[in-house]
Amino acid sequence: MSRKEFVPLNLLAKSAGISRQAVWKACQRGNWRGHALEVRVVQGKGGNAGKHYLVSLASLPPELQLRLTPIETAVQKGPKPIAWRGRGGRADKGKKRVVISRQWDALVPFDAGTKAQIAEELKQEIRGLLAAGAAWGHVKILARNFLAETTRSWGFRPNDPASFEKACSIPWTLVSEAMHYRKVHQFRTNRKAYEDSRPRGRRSIEGMRPMELVVGDVHPIDIHLTRADGSICTAKLIGFLDWATGRVWCDLIAFDTRGGVNNRDVIEVFAAMVDHPAFGLPEALYIDNGKEYGFATYLDDAMTLMVPGFHGPGRPMRVVNALPYNASAKPIERWFGDFESRYLSTLPGWISGNRMNKRQEAIGRTVAPYGTFEDFVPAFFGLLKAYHSMPTGKQSGLKGHSPNTTFQQHVVAGWSAITMSRDEIRAAVARRVERIVIQGAIQLRGRRWSCEELWQYTHDKVLVCEPVYHAPAELLVLDMKGKRLGIATPDVPLHPLDHRGAQSTAARAKAHRNAIVQMARSVPKIDVAARLMAFGQDQPEVIPNEPAGKVSFDPSQRPARIVMPKKPLISEERRREQDERIAAQMDLVKRIVG
Repeated sequence: MSRKEFVPLNLLAKSAGISRQAVWKACQRGNWRGHALEVRVVQGKGGNAGKHYLVSLASLPPELQLRLTPIETAVQKGPKPIAWRGRGGRADKGKKRVVISRQWDALVPFDAGTKAQIAEELKQEIRGLLAAGAAWGHVKILARNFLAETTRSWGFRPNDPASFEKACSIPWTLVSEAMHYRKVHQFRTNRKAYEDSRPRGRRSIEGMRPMELVVGDVHPIDIHLTRADGSICTAKLIGFLDWATGRVWCDLIAFDTRGGVNNRDVIEVFAAMVDHPAFGLPEALYIDNGKEYGFATYLDDAMTLMVPGFHGPGRPMRVVNALPYNASAKPIERWFGDFESRYLSTLPGWISGNRMNKRQEAIGRTVAPYGTFEDFVPAFFGLLKAYHSMPTGKQSGLKGHSPNTTFQQHVVAGWSAITMSRDEIRAAVARRVERIVIQGAIQLRGRRWSCEELWQYTHDKVLVCEPVYHAPAELLVLDMKGKRLGIATPDVPLHPLDHRGAQSTAARAKAHRNAIVQMARSVPKIDVAARLMAFGQDQPEVIPNEPAGKVSFDPSQRPARIVMPKKPLISEERRREQDERIAAQMDLVKRIVG
């Protein structure tokens, strides 16, 4: 190595006996131990965007230059070595000389092929045991028994069973070489651990817009709180993370008794975010598959839905459901852990994330609770505000900027939110049901709903967006093609003497009459009877054939007819026979009596 050459940082750190980080800091300063360092930056591969630092050997202290001299033979290709005493190297160097173990190889009288076959069967047995979740010690014992039985099955009968059992002991190298088969057991029984360790692609927020992708999730807060009855509870955090800026919109919820977050809770937090001018409606929503996110199915129609708004069209929003056991793909999961460990851990009552091994103030005594839920809410949002203003690390996606600073850059560049009111979001989380329009109104949930658009509606049926999780105050009404008609409100009956009833009836009649008149003006006037008569006149007449004969009605010209006697019915014959039988019996009686 010449004095004009450059030395990498890891080699320099090893020679100087210090850490690579200390050498890197010296390169940043430009001097070390009173010597000005000549540093060169080259582009390569690896971390720190592929930057590699090289230090000129001539700029180092003299003692370090001398210390680097013996390393020269290790980094340079030297001459071909001459074997000591003229001996040549082993011909089988690098080849495996032991099949299973030295004792077993020397004890059994099998040929090389048989030994190799037994060794392969033994390796498969070890792999299967590890894939089934067997412990290290169990694998060695069970594999030893398998080797002994397999050896005996090949006809070997040991003279000394004790020596044979010892020879069948499994070397630790055979087990260690197959340890990676434990991942099969992990895949079968611990899918979460497998998903956390499997290969993943990297994601970058370069070029992303605010609210382009929002990730939502629910997280239990690791701080003990007290209820009104004195019992201990923890709050639930419903959060939505703007991936592009790192900002978080969230809210807290606590239960007086045991309970869980439902769709209505998530909808309210989501609606509040969409209504805020700094957040607005996300372009894509990335959420879990839990039942508390069932509302998103009503926002998603083939992954893309144009959400109909109360006062005009909405914006396209795509709903993406996370894969099961895929927490690592959601940045909000990392944010939960970071916010817990860096911010919430500074508050009293923090119990850490392991609920089975909670933090204790003293042996056998858990930490004292923070206070009530009402006391905790201001402290939580105070820490959240600090997070939004805290600069991140330079290696993070925000490149050392805070979430608020990153968002400010997008605002200066012209970004603005598209908001929707909370009522519009609640209406969007609805299912479409078909209803019949009767006298300008519809029936839903036992109530009558109406609006001016229904007064003018001339079709028979409409589609009503019925909120799934809320009691509606208004209903979005669509025609049968999905086009927006209007907003229906409850049709409240009025007193017969209330003048507003007459005014409402007159307004409805006028609106419906105007709609009919408008329809009449849009079509031509047609005389249907005249059209039918003209249609009949235009049809060609059918000319019949000549008659095959002629029938006359003059009796004098009519030939005599033969009238056939009518055959008596069966009932008449029976009656006549019965009468004759009775008459004969009467004559017989008269003769006898005399």
